[in-house]
Amino acid sequence: MRASAYVVHTRPFQDGKILLDVLTREHGLVRGVWRLPKKEARVIPGPFLCYEVEFVGRSDLKTIKSLESVKSASSLEGLPLYAALYVHELLEKLLPLNLPLPDVFELYKWLIESLHSGAPIAPILRRFEVGLFSELGVGINMLSTGRGEPVEARQLYQFHYKFGLRPYYGETPKQLPMLFVEGQIALDYHAGKWMDKQVLSLAKELHRNWLDGLLNGKSIVSRRLLPSQPFQGERHLGVPIFRSLTA
Repeated sequence: MRASAYVVHTRPFQDGKILLDVLTREHGLVRGVWRLPKKEARVIPGPFLCYEVEFVGRSDLKTIKSLESVKSASSLEGLPLYAALYVHELLEKLLPLNLPLPDVFELYKWLIESLHSGAPIAPILRRFEVGLFSELGVGINMLSTGRGEPVEARQLYQFHYKFGLRPYYGETPKQLPMLFVEGQIALDYHAGKWMDKQVLSLAKELHRNWLDGLLNGKSIVSRRLLPSQPFQGERHLGVPIFRSLTA
């Protein structure tokens, strides 16, 4: 089988061999064994570079027969590099093996190209996370309540991990929500207005908690490489609350 692929993880396997996890357009995340070339020409396949890969095998662990780069090597440095490593960790921990997800491949390709272009990193990461959640069938609904009622711009809502949005009228919830959000901000989030300060702040807090739930509390090590700042905005009942700045 041949496929277009990006290398997202490498690790030693046996003498002269390594394990490669590659994200492919045709077959999703594939794990394979790659025999390194002779020592005098030994180069471990690098990340952020599209390859044409050929692999064989019926089990989850494939044998990679060939790996040829499509373009000349490119590299990322500083925050763009850390952002890409964070995304690699998400792919490793969230994607099942051998499940074709062509839109995830295209999303990753867009992310790498965007990081190379020097675009603002936070909006890129939030957009990528939303796309990944959607493709995995665990998207965040900010367009309607848990009961299917359309979100109203002026209404304040509480957001629960299991129940989604619920209208909030000032009562003390039996169970504290993940956050409170005004309807207009929720609608702007759904519309993908990633350059809006409040939407970006909401997405950062929301996605961090959403990922923690998806990963059952397993830590994301690469988060430590990215700038971290605790939520500094308004809180209600000790929980972050997001309101329209123009209200």
